Amino acid sequence: MNGADPPTDDLAALITAINGLLPSTGMTHEDLELDSVAHRTGIPEDVVLALLRGEPVPGDRLNPGFTERLAFLLDTRRAPDGKPYKQVHIADALGLSRGMVSALFSGNREAGRAVTASLEEFFDVDPGFLSTSGRRALARALRPVHASLFTLSTLRGEHVSHLALRSSIDVADIRLADQLQEALAAVLIHSPPEPATDPQEQELREITDRVRALAPPSRTRLMGKIRGLLRQP
Repeated sequence: MNGADPPTDDLAALITAINGLLPSTGMTHEDLELDSVAHRTGIPEDVVLALLRGEPVPGDRLNPGFTERLAFLLDTRRAPDGKPYKQVHIADALGLSRGMVSALFSGNREAGRAVTASLEEFFDVDPGFLSTSGRRALARALRPVHASLFTLSTLRGEHVSHLALRSSIDVADIRLADQLQEALAAVLIHSPPEPATDPQEQELREITDRVRALAPPSRTRLMGKIRGLLRQP
């Protein structure tokens, strides 16, 4: 299997790819900030870690029900003023009765597609957060982690490989650490014509040469990732 391109919906293959990349980056599962993955998916961090380690996970923990996921959002999301949401806020924002919202949270009433979509929009989470299977949700959340690890592995060097992968899932995205972005930018920008005397300049040149030596498909994918990083503010 190509470590750069695990199957889109195959969580097992994605986990295998991530575990295969960790040794080449000098990192462990704990460096992946799995609490952010849990925050995005509603699946507990210890469950995500167990799956990465190949340990068995009970089905109900991997696939929490609608009521559990809704309660998780109420516990973990905050209003613009930083205060916790209350059911009354949800009812008013969605144009629902307070009784109906209370019934949704207690599990005494099922939500239709329109209400489910409105709840997901209210809490600003991925579409399907309240209904997508745990495996599919984790695959979606872990793919950017895999992409970040692949970039680190490809650009491995003494300076780059020792950077921590400070994954920050900001609802819909995972970004590499600021230091890594700077290192990648230096790879593209700095290429002095004379032999480098500074050890860091020599290292950056070696990284650049490794990028150029990649097969065209891999180089194209990597360059796309790098350009995306450079466009970030």
